[in-house]
Amino acid sequence: MERRKLGSTDIELSVIGIGTWVFGGRWGGAEDAQSEQALHAAIDAGINWVDTADIYGQGRAERVVAKVLKERSDDVIVSTKGGVAWELEPEFKIWRAASRDYLRMAIDRSLLALEQDSVDIYHVHWPVASVPIEETIDALVELRDEGKIRAIAVSNYHLDDLEQTAQVAPIDAYQPGYHLMRRDIEAGELSWCADHQVGVLAYGPLAHGLLTGKMGEQTTFPPNDWRATSEFFVDEAYPQRVAVARELDAIAEQSGRAGGVAELSIAWVLRRPEVTSAIIGMRDGAQATENARLAQTPLTSDEEDAIEAVLAKYPDVSRPYGHGEPPDPGAE
Repeated sequence: MERRKLGSTDIELSVIGIGTWVFGGRWGGAEDAQSEQALHAAIDAGINWVDTADIYGQGRAERVVAKVLKERSDDVIVSTKGGVAWELEPEFKIWRAASRDYLRMAIDRSLLALEQDSVDIYHVHWPVASVPIEETIDALVELRDEGKIRAIAVSNYHLDDLEQTAQVAPIDAYQPGYHLMRRDIEAGELSWCADHQVGVLAYGPLAHGLLTGKMGEQTTFPPNDWRATSEFFVDEAYPQRVAVARELDAIAEQSGRAGGVAELSIAWVLRRPEVTSAIIGMRDGAQATENARLAQTPLTSDEEDAIEAVLAKYPDVSRPYGHGEPPDPGAE
């Protein structure tokens, strides 16, 4: 599998990364044994990095990753995130946190769960309005200087947030949501990353499953799946989104893409030189093997033109960040 250098670091990532949000149970449930199988299968297929976070099952996803690292630590680059605090009692509650003290506690908790002395990439999960970005970035610099992290990263920041980080210290990676129906970062954030040699790790490239071609107008989700109440899946434009997926699937078939609309969608995300890798969730070994094949063939100019023509027919399907996204700050 193709690998791309992450910004100005010496870290090289496969163009597909293993997303582990599903391992935490927020996509309608998960079995740890299947999650471990997914990791092993993805690594066997050439994927060399895993993206996780402490909030995914409150450490559950990190603990699953730890089990695989015991056997495959030399084969895996590890990225995790901190910045979403939680309470389990008297009722489950989460909120954003990005202070120096919180992040120092969070990285130690993640290292304990991962059973590692350090991680390769550490993200602040979200910006927090009440915490100066200077404090947040300074904390990451301290963690890097102490050897607990190799690369400094932020997730879900907007352009003005990124510009503030540059006034404090260079960052190495940026993790935004990016897919065919969520393109707002093309207006500024991608160019900023190119100008500042910051790698882009795109999450949600398959639009949270919509661009797999496996959903229809009548698709429903269980109550413990955030998509059951997401605007992206329940608003008046949802049938049009399904129509877009079907038309894109036809384009993929005409191009001879065995992976259908999913393969076309991944190729579309990776067409941008600013994008280092696309993060894809994988529920089991078979899905991991299937997903690893989605980055085999670059997007052609004819395919890109055809995709733009389809999207132009359905202007209401696009939603910028903050509309129809996961309903809680620990979700991606």
